This record gives sequence, C-alpha cells and structure tokens, in this order.
Amino acid sequence: MILKDIISRKTINDELFLLKTNIKSLILSWRITRTPYFLSILLVYLSYISMPAKLLEPVILLNLSTEYEEGIISFIGYTNLIVSLLIFSVLAIRRILDIEQKWISGFVIVAGIYTLYTNYLNYSPPILAVAYTEDSLITSMSVNLNIWVVGLLILSLFPSNECDNDYGLSNCIEKVGSNFIRIEFGGFEQFLDEFSLYKIVPIFKKVLSLDLFNWRGRISRGELIYYYMVYQIMVLLLVILIYSIGTILSKISLEHIFLIFIVSIFLIWCFIYVLRVLIQRLHDSYSSAFWVFGLFIPYVNVYVIYLLLVKGSWQYIESSK
Repeated sequence: MILKDIISRKTINDELFLLKTNIKSLILSWRITRTPYFLSILLVYLSYISMPAKLLEPVILLNLSTEYEEGIISFIGYTNLIVSLLIFSVLAIRRILDIEQKWISGFVIVAGIYTLYTNYLNYSPPILAVAYTEDSLITSMSVNLNIWVVGLLILSLFPSNECDNDYGLSNCIEKVGSNFIRIEFGGFEQFLDEFSLYKIVPIFKKVLSLDLFNWRGRISRGELIYYYMVYQIMVLLLVILIYSIGTILSKISLEHIFLIFIVSIFLIWCFIYVLRVLIQRLHDSYSSAFWVFGLFIPYVNVYVIYLLLVKGSWQYIESSK
C-alpha cells in the first residue's frame, strides 16, 4: 500500500495537525543521523557565541540602571550556558542511540570532564562579559566549550545503524499517523548537475502574478538558491528604478512621494515573497508553517533554521516497510 498525497488540501490547511505531527515525531524517535547532527552541533555552538548579544540589545536600548543591568547580564549568561549544555547533551544522546554503540559515549564524557576542569574557575560571575558603545555591542562567554564541541563532533564520524532499534525508526524515516515517510538528506550533487539559470523564469512569472499568494506546494533546499537569485534581481531592478526616477523627476516635488510609494510596495512584496518561500520550504520538509514563528524565539530558531536549510524533502514509502 502506497501513501496517498500527504500534502493534500485537507492536510496543508491544518497546520496545527502538522505541528503536532512534527512534535510527536521528535518524541517517538530519539535517533539523529550524522549530517543533521553535525550541522545541529555547529548551529548551537554559533548560537552559544552570538545569542547573548541578541538578547541584550533590548536591555541596552532601555538604558536601565547599572545594578539592574548587571543582574540581567548575569542571568542571560547563565541561561545561555545551561540551555546550550542541555541541547548539546540531548543531541549527543540521540546520536549515540542512533549508532547503538553506548561505549562511544566515553568520548563525550571525557570531553565534558576536560571542559569542566579547564573552565572550573570561570563559572563565577561575570560569566558574560559585555562591552558596548553607541555603535556596537560585543559579548563574550567566559566558559570555553571548544574542547567539548570537538568531542561532540567526533560522534558524527560514526555511521548510523540502518535498521530499526529500541530508540526509533531506521535512518531518515518518520511515522505519520499509521503510515511512514522518508526524509532524504543528500542529493546536493544531483542539484548541481541539474542547475540552470532558465529555472528562474517560472519563478518570476509566479512572483509577478497572483500566484504569489498561493502558499501551497513545495520548495526544495536546492530551489532556495533560485528563489534567492530572483530576490537579488528584484532588488537590482528596484535600485535601477529609483535611480531613474531620481534622475527624471529631480526637479519635481512629487519625487519623494513616488520613491516612498515604490519602496513601500517593494517591502510588502518582499515580506509576502519571503514568507511564501519559508512556508513552502517547511512543507517540503514536512514541517508546519507555524515553525516560522520560531525564528523569533531564541534557541528555537536554531531548530527552525535546520528545518529550512538542512532537512531534506520527504517522499512516500510503502507503509509495510
């Protein structure tokens, strides 16, 4: 029995059902394969370094008192460390369960002990150093996780157990209701072989018509490159148009009004265009459009970036497998 089209009108309109399916899949299977694990570790590490600056920007802008500001800085520093360590630990556990060789956990334990030893004196305040001026904001975590991250990355060298085990389904397979789908993480070489600039023409036709408001359908990771190229071309055309208006209407008082109108239309188009691309890419990875809101939530945005840029396209498989 082959699965029917999962992305049907009934399913695609029920984003809440799809979101529940995504969360249930995360709970049912604790396994994670090499490629998504490797990229997840890197994304979390980059967030560990850069996230405090993003969280502190509103605090600095509010010009709070020094005493209150120091308390918030300390809280953000400890929260950033604890959340990052928890995510690293969960990823490591899921990778070990995928390999199904528990002795490999020794790599992570040794790296963790070494990290604790080398940073033992740095856990006391200030755990987060902040330097800011009117033009810049620089943050630095005093706890160095480099050794532990290297230890975690070693786990990506071990191959996955291709069969089902006690911790989840086999490689890249997710359970959807009583059926299954397969998520492929490869295929980039095939995309390079099929790359063609002629493929941006149909995209132009879509974004310049009412089809721009049709958010059904799918966009693969490779197709994101075409959509990005179209966006850059549209920006270039906007710049040429503004320059032309500024040249032709330089002596007319309506110039400023024309420019504001054109830029406003472009910004609205850009918002709808980007939102459409994000939703279709999420649907291609069999993820709910509600995950778009996760881009504005610290740490959750790391997972959403993974869904958008890393997780492959789903395909049908026989439910008997």
